[in-house]
Amino acid sequence: MTTVLGLLGAVTTLASAAALVRMHLQPNGHDPLHDAVSDYGLGPTAGYYRWHTALSAYAALFVAAALARTEHPVPQLLVYLLLTFACARLVIPSYPTDPDRSRPTGTGRVHILLAAAAFASIAWCAAALPGRVDWPSLHGFLVVLGWIVVATAAACALGLAAMLVRVTVPFFGALQRAFYVAMLTWLFVVSVHFV
Repeated sequence: MTTVLGLLGAVTTLASAAALVRMHLQPNGHDPLHDAVSDYGLGPTAGYYRWHTALSAYAALFVAAALARTEHPVPQLLVYLLLTFACARLVIPSYPTDPDRSRPTGTGRVHILLAAAAFASIAWCAAALPGRVDWPSLHGFLVVLGWIVVATAAACALGLAAMLVRVTVPFFGALQRAFYVAMLTWLFVVSVHFV
């Protein structure tokens, strides 16, 4: 069963990445270096955004289930963090980002809170995993990858904080995409470990 969970985690992670790439290949007028990924949740690319967020949530759920089945004692913190990430990712398309960030709405504020919960929970999980599981063959790699997830999540948080006080962050989109690459890589590597 754990092998199946790992395989499902790997497949849903790859499918999430594919939806993210496909979303970016659609004509939409967005600049990937500047615009947030959530901007693609509006308009003609909204369907791809929903698929991307849902599939990354399911990947986290499969990883959480695999961890709960194989690690003794169960690393409860990691499982709760993955569940938090999954819940935030499943709900976030229902609260789209504000197209005009100079005029925030209640929906846009909820979107920011959900994004913060998702980014923070997966970053914390990625940083904490190597110290809570005994995977000697992957330990060093997971430490480095986990801190890359943390660093890119922190860079996104700082960029968002700057934008909230109306400071332009010209490469916010690039920072966010670096986080997505790191996060999806982490989910894939951890999923494959169970296969």
